[in-house]
Amino acid sequence: MPSIDVGGATLAYERTDTSSGAVATNARPTLILMNGIFQRIERWDPVLPFFEGYDVLRYDMRGQGRSAAPPGVYTPEVHAADLRGLVCALGIRRYFAVGLSNGGIVAQTHALAGEGARGLDGLVLVCTTPRLDPALRSRLASFRDALDAGGVALRLKVSIPWAFGAPFLAMHPELLAPDAIASGVASSPTVKAHESLLDGILSLGDLRPRLETVRLPTLVLAGQEDVLFPPSYSAEITTSIRGSELVVAKGLGHTLPLEDPRVFAAHVRRFVDANASRRLS
Repeated sequence: MPSIDVGGATLAYERTDTSSGAVATNARPTLILMNGIFQRIERWDPVLPFFEGYDVLRYDMRGQGRSAAPPGVYTPEVHAADLRGLVCALGIRRYFAVGLSNGGIVAQTHALAGEGARGLDGLVLVCTTPRLDPALRSRLASFRDALDAGGVALRLKVSIPWAFGAPFLAMHPELLAPDAIASGVASSPTVKAHESLLDGILSLGDLRPRLETVRLPTLVLAGQEDVLFPPSYSAEITTSIRGSELVVAKGLGHTLPLEDPRVFAAHVRRFVDANASRRLS
């Protein structure tokens, strides 16, 4: 898997361009799929078949997967700077940022960078939030407490019921089995990287006042069954970003793209195609 130094961290990435030639690539900006907080590039595999004809970039943020995990707190601003470096280094001229959970927080932060977000044609913000209220902060802090008390395994056990919708877990009880936990631990960030990632998201302020300045096409996708970041947080984003669209997907939880890749991709394709064409007209 290729990697690239963005200044301060080496990021692993994978680019899958199934567009048919230069004309298709110009008509459709790159889709940048941005991981949730403990996610890896590979977790997007189920959605790729539904993006046939698109140029798709996936990458591990610092501390995730095959990317480096340098010392420090990985705040949304740090991740956003890494994204700017990646876009510049790869010569991407036009793109949509598609961010899940913490990836959505990073996408919002990136969009607020002004000239630093040049080429950004739109946002798809999935199961995310513009702020941490006391309830959400306490949920995320419980992951940090679990990590301190029992390492990655306990953090994983604590977070799984929050990460997946109840209908999906009912269909996939094997996700809670000991061998699944062990596999999850093996593919998770290190304890130190966990600390940097969690402390980073816990540093989030309130983006809502600044989001009022964003003038980009924005689709906000929420899962009806998301108990970690319920749809009310997504609604706050659409209230702040003028003209943004809110879609609440029935029966899906926080890991919406993984629970139903087809539904996720259909919403993204519709939105990107409509707004990419509009930007070209």
